[in-house]
Formats: sequence, structure tokens, C-alpha cells
Amino acid sequence: MTHFKAFFLILVLLLAVGGASAETRTYKLGPGDHDRVELVVEKTGLLSGKRHVFTFSQYEGAVRFDRERPETSTVAFFLQAGTIVCRDTWLSAKDLRKVQEYAVKDMLAANRYPQISFRSSGIKKMDPSHYEVEGVLTIRDVSKPVVIVASLTVGAGESISIEGVARVHLTDFGLKPPTAALGTIGTKNEMVFRFVLQATASWIS
Repeated sequence: MTHFKAFFLILVLLLAVGGASAETRTYKLGPGDHDRVELVVEKTGLLSGKRHVFTFSQYEGAVRFDRERPETSTVAFFLQAGTIVCRDTWLSAKDLRKVQEYAVKDMLAANRYPQISFRSSGIKKMDPSHYEVEGVLTIRDVSKPVVIVASLTVGAGESISIEGVARVHLTDFGLKPPTAALGTIGTKNEMVFRFVLQATASWIS
């Protein structure tokens, strides 16, 4: 069994809670050409209107989606913290390196806490394609409840498209924003996770 199959099997076991209808499918999540997972933190003071944008290149997870009963669906998602990259175009090359290093070594402390995770605990259907997903987000071994507002589109093949956003407070997870890299210029306490993901149906053999 490959490393991914073993990992995916664990996810399926984690997600397989409760009954499943004939319309239940399990979809795998992983890096794709058109996917994007980003973390956004806005600046304050003199740089109000600017923002730090970080992306993650390595992640995996699973969605167990029931078309007949979407409220019984489940999600598990795991980010590799050390793959965070600062995408700011308004910083000098020197400051960009400072923010990048700070994000990996200090803010996320990726060597000590290599994984950021989310596991759903409940899903509420808002309209035919929009959902509120409640769950637990864990960063630096600190777990807090969050709500993700997501849209889901079922593709023509064995795939679904998911877009979503979650707003959380840095201080809830003991995170210090990269203010030190830019002197006394402030950063808002709120950070925003945004994602666009393509998920493909999978079966364990």
C-alpha cells in the first residue's frame, strides 16, 4: 500500500461516521494546477489597505459528500505548514525574505508544528450550492472552533469544486503576525483562509 493510500484510508475511517446513502461519495483533496490555498493578513496604520498573502503548496484531505443528505457530509483537511510562501508584491526583496522567514520559523514554527488541520463537526445547507461548515482548526497544537462558508459544485465527471473562506483571530492560536519584520507597522488580529479546490472521487482497493 502506497503512502497516500495509507493516509487516505485513515481519512476515510475518520470520516465514516453515521450511515451513508447510495449518493455518498468520498473525494480526495490534493495539490492541483487550478487549486489555491491562501492565508491573508491585512496591515494597519501607515500601510492600511496593504495585506500579506501567503499560499501553501502541500496539503491533502478527504470529503465524504452525501448528495441526498449534505448535512451528514464530513471533511478532513491537512496543510503542511512549512510549505507556506509569502506572495506579497509590494515588499522589497529584503523585506519579503524577512516576512517569509518569520512566517515559517516564528509565526507558524513549522519545525515544531509541521501540520495545520481542519476536521468538520457539522454542515448546514444555506442554499443549493452554499454551506456553513463547522469544525475544529488546529494550528501550533492549539485547536479552536471555526466556521467555513463554502460553495460546492458537482462536476460532470467524478469530481467536485469547492471554494470557501474562514475568518479567525491570530491571538486565538497564539500567533504573532510579522510586525517585527517591518518595524512598528501593525497588522490586524484577523486572518482569512481562502481556498479553491478540485476534489476527485476515490475508492480504496
